[in-house]
Amino acid sequence: MKQEANYIKSEQQEKVSQPLPKKKLKKNFFNKLFLDILGGDFLAQDWARRQVSYILFLAIIALVYIANSYYTEGIARKIDIISRDLKELQFEYISSKSKLMHESKQSELTRKLKQTGLKESVEPVKKIVTNKNSKK
Repeated sequence: MKQEANYIKSEQQEKVSQPLPKKKLKKNFFNKLFLDILGGDFLAQDWARRQVSYILFLAIIALVYIANSYYTEGIARKIDIISRDLKELQFEYISSKSKLMHESKQSELTRKLKQTGLKESVEPVKKIVTNKNSKK
């Protein structure tokens, strides 16, 4: 029995002592490119050195695009605020105009002027005509 126990242990020890096999990555284009980018080998290639100016140009265009989107969002917010203010001012203008029209009615003026002692004229208005040629 002891031999069987030793035999089982030795099998288990052999299994533990053997390193696990590593999975090999398939060497396809995308894996190689990914490893080159992470390792930094991508930047050491001649192709990358020749394209540095183009890559910088694309980066600058991307930054301009981002800045432009932030700028337009700010403009849109300002337009929204100004349009709300404009509507508020239009309502205020309409109410002020209505109030002025009400207070400039003849009946309203007569009522207000009664308190000061002025009265409405009963006689009709007369037109005064002068000659243009006559001098005073």
